Amino acid sequence: MSGAVRRFGAMRAATGLAHGLMLVPGWLLAAKHSPSARTYERRFMQRVARRLVAENILTGASPEGPGTLYISNHISWMDIPLIGSALDADFIAKSDVRRWPVIGPLSRRSGTLFITREERHRVHQQADEIGRRLKSGRSLVLFAEGTTSDGLSILPFRSSLFEAAAHAARIQPIAVGYHRGDGALLPDEDMRRIGWTGEEELLANLGQVSRLWLKAEIRLAQPFAPEPGMSRKALAQRCHDAVREAYAAIRNPEKRSE
Repeated sequence: MSGAVRRFGAMRAATGLAHGLMLVPGWLLAAKHSPSARTYERRFMQRVARRLVAENILTGASPEGPGTLYISNHISWMDIPLIGSALDADFIAKSDVRRWPVIGPLSRRSGTLFITREERHRVHQQADEIGRRLKSGRSLVLFAEGTTSDGLSILPFRSSLFEAAAHAARIQPIAVGYHRGDGALLPDEDMRRIGWTGEEELLANLGQVSRLWLKAEIRLAQPFAPEPGMSRKALAQRCHDAVREAYAAIRNPEKRSE
């Protein structure tokens, strides 16, 4: 089975993307941010995710629900369709994603909130915007490392990104990780192939990933309400500890069922 998946991996990935793109005309015609547009977005991510991995599973705690700020690690561009297909949430992304081919226009049509990290004078304004989205009942996903990693460890969380966390009634740390298609631990070299780091082009990374037989796991930690007056640094550290523990469970088969 694994040999067949590897042999036809590139075809499966390309077919999944093409299948997902068939939804784009209807998505573009739907009113921006409307329930219809969100339905198209979720279906798009589900179609792509089904072609990228053999299985995409949620483990750990139950999703907290509407108005939650999910704090996640970030390994690959694949994290986005996988998380987006599993959780009803919008994403917080850096502003240059707007200019990416295909992804940029679609993310502008979806509920993605763009932040400009370099413009420090806009931090409070952007945090207020995130707060309004959460209070409206939409959940958001924040990749707190601020970049992608090689999947071998969790990078430090950028405390500057936690300005918005004070606006969240509930925060739920999550970890996204990858196994071999049969659930076995992936070797470090395969994790590095998945990691979308440096200046690697998306299509080049897709070519590498498509040769692997993968299963994805999104592990949810227990949600919590931020304490009044809790500093950004303290919030970042609490979330980092929870994500690191969840990711250790993903990478340790003996802890996976706990």
